[in-house]
Amino acid sequence: MSSANLFERFEREGEVLYGRNIFTKKQPRSRVLNEIKQEVEKVLDKYPADPENVLVDFVELDKSDQGYYLLCRDRDWQQQAGDLPEKLEPETVLDWWQQLVKTLDYIRAAELDWRFITLDQLRFSSASSGYQKSAVRLLPPELSEILLKYGDAEVQMAEEYFRPPELIEGGMAAGEKSLVFSLGVIIYYFLTGSPPFQGRDKSEVVDRIITDSRLPLRNLSPEIVPALGELVDSCLASRPEDRPGIAELQEKIEALSGRRLKLNPGDYRQESGKFERRIKLFNLKQSLKLNVKRRWHLLLLAAVIIIMIPLMFFSTGVEEQITSSHSAEEVTRYFYQSINDKNLTLLDDTAVVDLGRLRRMVSESYVMETVRQFYEMQVPEETDDELTADEPDGEEFATLFGVEDLELELEQEREDELIFRADYQFFFNTEEGKIELEARDYLRLNIINERWQITGISGFMKDIITGDFEETEDGG
Repeated sequence: MSSANLFERFEREGEVLYGRNIFTKKQPRSRVLNEIKQEVEKVLDKYPADPENVLVDFVELDKSDQGYYLLCRDRDWQQQAGDLPEKLEPETVLDWWQQLVKTLDYIRAAELDWRFITLDQLRFSSASSGYQKSAVRLLPPELSEILLKYGDAEVQMAEEYFRPPELIEGGMAAGEKSLVFSLGVIIYYFLTGSPPFQGRDKSEVVDRIITDSRLPLRNLSPEIVPALGELVDSCLASRPEDRPGIAELQEKIEALSGRRLKLNPGDYRQESGKFERRIKLFNLKQSLKLNVKRRWHLLLLAAVIIIMIPLMFFSTGVEEQITSSHSAEEVTRYFYQSINDKNLTLLDDTAVVDLGRLRRMVSESYVMETVRQFYEMQVPEETDDELTADEPDGEEFATLFGVEDLELELEQEREDELIFRADYQFFFNTEEGKIELEARDYLRLNIINERWQITGISGFMKDIITGDFEETEDGG
């Protein structure tokens, strides 16, 4: 939308002002209108022009035949974040960051109650000025809210994306540290095209903010120099004391000014595979957490079954499935087969090590899939017309996770000890689709009680066992 459509030209005592109708979406009732007018007038008195000229310098609220207009001296602030490119040049973003930090420092020094900022409070100079030279402008939160509710402004991202953990958990704002956090969210978004904390709904976004579940900035934008990425990441720390203060932030931004902020492709191309792997592992971890939360009632049933099964077999014992006749390679294959089949008994019979989180995943998934199969048996057959595109109808989603394309290689052989290298695809089915990861393990087997048993595991499956889904090096 052009600036001519957004602003009307006014003249006041020889001065040219530009006005914007704040009630383009809907006109409130008279009683509400009077309250809004009073609120706007208070805001205009509350926020004086800042030295950096980032706060939009509103002069007055003027009533004309067409409506109520906010008058200001500058008309070049109509763009919202949705009008900008998906990713911005880091030099432009750093310049905006510096301007905003100085303005927020001015606001804080004036003891104005501004707990955090959102993307909806930002405006930008027109496209005619060019994105590289465009300036960032800031609206007081009260005016931003009015324009979103009654004017032509559009919500860019919900407020929950910018709210720091200390406010989400019912505490008080941490002063400048809360401002630093919300501003860090905005800068992360400008540099990557994605918010740092994402989710299917607001509750999931809030959960990820509280648990600090996010990817470091350079995983999404590897071309950004590490110093800039680390500075943005530090602003998003879940604990206020771990974030820089405004003064420290200004110093670090100033130190980056004038420096090259993007790497040459050759400087980060070798790391691109590592970053892609981290993104996949992060998504896998979040999918696991989501499945646990959404299926808590099934997990409760799983817990009951897990407790009852040992009691059922306590007096008679469980028959061993691995015997002295099985080779070490067969035992290793049974280990991965038990993961695919969700066979907890066979899994326990292949190894004498603590399988930790892997054992819980197998048992919980077994119950989930058993219950799901039971439910599916109760559902009447549907015609092809009744099937929707979002409902999988094949074997692809028969299991939550598993192992494919397993290849075993004997790495080391001793009289009573063998070490196998296992290369495979670990997959996890989510509602968005199938996640596949290249994985490698090293498994040590020894003869225990006259049969081969897994006595040590390292590599990808070790991270599953410990619950650590951070990146591991091949062969680690």
